Amino acid sequence: MKKIGIVSCNEWQGKIKEDLYLQEALKEQGKEAEIISWEDKTINYDEYDLLILRSVWGYQHKYKEFKDWLLSIKDKGIRLLNEPDQILRNIRKNIQFAYLVNNDIPHIPTIIIYSKEDLDTLLSTVKTGVIKPIISGSGNNTFLVNEELDRNLLLSLLDIEDNGLMYQPFIEGIKDGEYACIYIDNEPSHNMLRFPGIFSTKDKPKYLESIPEDVKALADKVASLDEYKDALYMRIDIVINNGIPTIMEVELAEPDLLFKYIPDENIRNNKVKEFAKKLIRRL
Repeated sequence: MKKIGIVSCNEWQGKIKEDLYLQEALKEQGKEAEIISWEDKTINYDEYDLLILRSVWGYQHKYKEFKDWLLSIKDKGIRLLNEPDQILRNIRKNIQFAYLVNNDIPHIPTIIIYSKEDLDTLLSTVKTGVIKPIISGSGNNTFLVNEELDRNLLLSLLDIEDNGLMYQPFIEGIKDGEYACIYIDNEPSHNMLRFPGIFSTKDKPKYLESIPEDVKALADKVASLDEYKDALYMRIDIVINNGIPTIMEVELAEPDLLFKYIPDENIRNNKVKEFAKKLIRRL
């Protein structure tokens, strides 16, 4: 029997609760599982039946290397979940948002910026809002538009391969948090209310036993789209904008699935075990 590789990175390998929870759940079901780093060039991938992408946080700072690794995994015929092509489309928010537009999914209005001229035009016309890279994570390089905005830093982000910038208006509803709806194998698993640090001092997600029906309906609709329905896992982030549930983003690459914030240990363990079972079914 070969192993299942839970893919992390050098910085976080073996340190993240969710990776450890999943590893233990897989072992309880008779599978050998190792937490490995995508940056480790000594790994013999022939030893693995399946890889699952998890805590590769910070990949955006090594995007070219990460992209090359994903493509090499694909070229070698090694199974990775979620799939490399799906991940590469999803982490480029310009592609993600274009897909949402094509499917009439309400999402935060977004202006994509690819050049110095586009950036200067934008900054001359807007006084509030948020700017961040197309390829980003964990709130890195996410800025509120104000007089202290570092234009040179923004220009440097435009030079990264496949990257650009995106501008979004400030959504007042974010002050009340955003819904994080986690789906495993296209089925709802659990929901949280999150408070992004750039907008709020509240930083601990709150476990929700239920969510509003219109929020759930939007999350279900997104999960059923062709681009997403075959994903093993996803997190759909939704904010209420003028009373209407609106997509912030859909995360298929390395989202925190927020198991650790489920306060009831039995509920948490059962949900992690179900995640492990659904992963094993993909073998």
